[in-house]
Amino acid sequence: MALHIYLAPHLDDAVFSCGGLMARQAANDEGVTVVTVCAGDTPVGELTAFAVELHRRWGGAGSPIAARRAEDRMACGRLGASAVHLEVPDAVYRRSHVEPLYPDEGSIFGSLHPADEALVARLAALLEEKCPPQARLYCPSVIGGHVDHRLTRVAAERLGRPLWYYQDMPYAARGGVIPADLPLPTGITVSIPLAEEEVQQWIDA
Repeated sequence: MALHIYLAPHLDDAVFSCGGLMARQAANDEGVTVVTVCAGDTPVGELTAFAVELHRRWGGAGSPIAARRAEDRMACGRLGASAVHLEVPDAVYRRSHVEPLYPDEGSIFGSLHPADEALVARLAALLEEKCPPQARLYCPSVIGGHVDHRLTRVAAERLGRPLWYYQDMPYAARGGVIPADLPLPTGITVSIPLAEEEVQQWIDA
């Protein structure tokens, strides 16, 4: 049986970007798994003002991560996919000692902080463990330049395996571009038309 593994930086990224294709693959009795990288709990302690503002945007006080994990499992289930949640904290929570690595909105759309280099290596090792060699791997193109998308792609490329790069939604729909320092490898570009029912499953998820 074919096995497809979608690497998602955040809890909505793979479903938002590739949900229709996932629905088709699952309907064909192919294995579909979404591995979300930045699904770790909100750390204990004081949050940055930026993180507090994001929590407000996401819907109230307290940690939104548990609720988002539950939503992700439900969305994946509607598409016939299984969900795996890794414990990497979102960029807005990551720190070097006491200093936040990404203290504001501008910083999360740029280069990875040097302190995240060790995290890239740990994540690559974890993905090697979680992704069987026969699986087809899909990873973000990093359209829009979000550092967590960058983290996911760089770690995936360290596996030295063939990768299928998907367009990061909603950044692609908003005219986002791939950072100049992360050009895609030379390969074949594939556009996959979806049936009406596949689009509807995608919307429902």
